This record gives sequence, C-alpha cells and structure tokens, in this order.
Amino acid sequence: MPVAFVVTVGFWRLDGFELVQDWDPSTYSQMLGDSTFWGIVAWTVRTWVTVLALVLAIGIPAAYFIARHVRSLSMQTAILMLTVLPFWVSYVIRIITWIPMFGNKGVLNGALVKAGILEDPSSAFLYNATAMTIALVSMYIVFIVGPVYFGLSRIDADTLAASRMSGASPWTTFWKVELPLAKPGIVAGSFFATVFLLGDFATEQIVGGATNPMLAGLSLRYAETLQWPMAAAVSAALLAIALVLIWLLSRVHDLRKEV
Repeated sequence: MPVAFVVTVGFWRLDGFELVQDWDPSTYSQMLGDSTFWGIVAWTVRTWVTVLALVLAIGIPAAYFIARHVRSLSMQTAILMLTVLPFWVSYVIRIITWIPMFGNKGVLNGALVKAGILEDPSSAFLYNATAMTIALVSMYIVFIVGPVYFGLSRIDADTLAASRMSGASPWTTFWKVELPLAKPGIVAGSFFATVFLLGDFATEQIVGGATNPMLAGLSLRYAETLQWPMAAAVSAALLAIALVLIWLLSRVHDLRKEV
C-alpha cells in the first residue's frame, strides 16, 4: 500500500503549494524526458556496480581468511562482531565521523602534514565521488563478509579433503568447490547491499559533498522543495530500477532453494 501510494502521488499535480489529486501523467513524462534524470540514473547504476564489485573483491577474501585461517572459534566470533559493531551506532553518526577523520582539518590530513608527506591539507579525501565510493564500500562490506563466512563455515571438511586428495591446489579448491558452495551467501549479501546502497542519500550529501547525487538524493531534493509529485515519480523509478537489479542478482542463484 505505501508503494502504491507513492506511485499514485506521482500522477497528482501541484496547484501552487497545494496537492491536487488527479491522474495527470505529465510528471512522469517530464521525468522520463529529462536528460539530467537519465544521467543520474546512469550514475546510480554505475555507482552500484562499482561499490558491489569492491565489496565483493574485499569481502570474499576477508570472509575466507576468517573461516579458513583463524582457527579459534572465539576469535572468529570476535572478528565478526567487530565488523558488525559500527551498525550499533546511528547511520548518520557513522557518516558524520568521516568529516573529523578525513576533512581538511581531520586526523588523516593532520598526520600527513606532520609527517611531511603533504605541505598543506588535501581536499582529496572528502567531498568528491571517490570519497563517497570508499565510504559506501566501508558501510556495506559487512553484508558480504557475514553471509559468505557462514556459507564457507557450513562446507563439510570432508568435501575439502576430497578435493585436495584429488590433486586440486588450494586455489582450485577455492574456485571450483568453496566459492560455488558459498554462492547463496554471496547473493544474499549482494541483495542487502543493493537495497541499502540504492536507498542511501546521506553518504552522497555528507561525504560526497552533494556534488554527485544518486536517485535517492534526487528524490530527497524534490521533497525538500515540496515538489511531491516529482519526488514520488523519482522514488517510483528508483523502486523499478532496484527490482530489476535484484532480479538480475536472482538469476545468479535462486535463494528459494535454500529455504
């Protein structure tokens, strides 16, 4: 019902500052005919691809290290708790902490200047697309580490022993045996990362400096200026894109088989 309501508001129109309940498709037509909108769509999808690729490239080896090279179960639990610990703090607070860490007067710049690496504080660590991407990766990598670790930890030791006895190298065992068996965790983690990433608006504003808005941020900007029909239309478009991306992920592995 909330989703249906959002889609419906996209058909309403503004009379001054008053919402008029109507079935006017002009808002959707205006949005779809706007080249700026399509540019933001392309940027949102490109950011999703980049961030998801990075969290997979970092998260899968991290999960493998915890599952295979940390022998103590209590130590494994402690490391996993450390990855989850930031989520005990408010999302906005976690984003705001990037400013004292990486701002012009932040910890990193101060250390680099004192070490003589930089003459003056650099603005390269904040308020740009690269900083935003790094922040997004740090925010959502936990959704990969946890599920992949649990997927790897469920693999029977006899299966791994049989692979090695057949002459497979550790890399072949990982690529041909462990990674396919951990695929449900990879896909599940990618689902969560995708949903949270596409709905993220604070990171691009606070860390990215509001210079590279994604669709969630664009919807917020319309809402802040009381352009409710356009905000609803952009939100509906974002929902449609999210469903398409999740459908693509579901083609990699059908999680219903695990239920």
